[in-house]
Amino acid sequence: MFILNFNIVISLVVILLASLNRPANAQIPAQGGSIEGLFSPNLSEQISPQAQKLFLEGLLAINDASLEEGLALLMQAEELDPDQSGITHAIADAYFNLNDYDNALFYAENSLTKEPMNPWYRIHLAQILYAKGYYQSAVKEIELVLSQHTYQWVALTFLIQMHREMGFLADANAVIREHILRPIRSNAPDYSPSMSQPNQLPVQPFSDAHKDWYKQLYRNFEVLGKSDSMVAVAGEMHYLFPYDQEIRALASESDHKPDSANTGVTQVASTQAASTQVASTKAEKSLLLQKLQQGSTPKSPEEAIEWLQLLSKQDASVTDRQNVALEWNQLFPEQGEILSELGRISLELDRPSAAKSWLEQAVRSPGRRSQKSEWYRQLGELQAQDGDLDPAEQSFSYALRYDPKNSHGWASLAYFNARYKNNSAEAESNIEQALSLNPMDAAVAEINGDMYHLFGESEQALIWWEKALELGGASQRLQQKLSGNHE
Repeated sequence: MFILNFNIVISLVVILLASLNRPANAQIPAQGGSIEGLFSPNLSEQISPQAQKLFLEGLLAINDASLEEGLALLMQAEELDPDQSGITHAIADAYFNLNDYDNALFYAENSLTKEPMNPWYRIHLAQILYAKGYYQSAVKEIELVLSQHTYQWVALTFLIQMHREMGFLADANAVIREHILRPIRSNAPDYSPSMSQPNQLPVQPFSDAHKDWYKQLYRNFEVLGKSDSMVAVAGEMHYLFPYDQEIRALASESDHKPDSANTGVTQVASTQAASTQVASTKAEKSLLLQKLQQGSTPKSPEEAIEWLQLLSKQDASVTDRQNVALEWNQLFPEQGEILSELGRISLELDRPSAAKSWLEQAVRSPGRRSQKSEWYRQLGELQAQDGDLDPAEQSFSYALRYDPKNSHGWASLAYFNARYKNNSAEAESNIEQALSLNPMDAAVAEINGDMYHLFGESEQALIWWEKALELGGASQRLQQKLSGNHE
């Protein structure tokens, strides 16, 4: 796994101390591969001395491999200065090194809400996503960094490594060619090694590092079976490094490789056959879509999500919605909104285990904070029903971290504490929070009635169920409760 290797303690100490002398909301420029972009203060006022002390002590503890102790100190610092993005980022990094990727993801996203343009924060988010197995989402984050910082060296090398580890060597080669070799060569006419280094790239033209990138390019083409490309790269390397014995050997070997023309014809035929097979498969899969949507397969995840919502509004059958959602989940993997829709459909089909599985995938996918809050809430309810109380409690905690104003999240936690923990004091505090956020919500009112029922206060339960009914709650279920027919 790719790890960002920085002398983090020394750098952070210097940056944090320097920040105390800057005006409020000052931004440290984050250019190229500079460490200075790591921890830009984002405060309405200077960081407090106590928070600074705890922050530095936490970093020193982490540097001494005392991750748990360092994390505890950083959490205390965050309580004192919750708007300090650098502290939040350090907490994310500590959780990441403890292999707690859910917490790491939460704090990494939190730091980006404070400084969305900080490339280091986004690279770290990509690193966490990749560690969780979300390659495509990680790539998107790195590409976003590179759209703003074309030669961000850590982003480039991380992107190449991800492509290589996932087996997408053609994509890795494209990055090497376009973002590393071509910019250097374009700024070095006639292959002159005396040219100054352009764009602050940490590879001098025609240095050993530059040579290594060419060798990587050659090896990738070799694995891909691209003989013509191997010959071209070998010739280019030999021209640039005429005295390197290894490169001379590669160039000589490439010159004696068999003509790849026939291979090319075979590859074209194979590609055409594969394309025909894919087209045939898509045609078969799209029959249902043509009936339901009177159109083609969606061109983007956003379009797929919009169509799923349209299907639901048009009262399409649950089976049809499930089939469409399953297909689009294959087309656009790691889309939390599609995964959560599959979870809702599974609940409609009375398959709670399947619903829990889909929501477990949804919470690990990128999404807006309000969406992730709701996915974690629904997951917590299903975990509690299965008797998985510790995971359920953690899911409710994540739900309210992502969105402290989620009234349904507070209500679900209240019911959890009432039913599964028998903690009336905590449950009452939770439901009061939910009601203060949304006093006219039918679902919150119904849950309040359910809690009164659990604690044996039938009259209060009836009052709240009647209120939920007046507010437009589920009529059939509420009428059953009001008539004394409880599950």
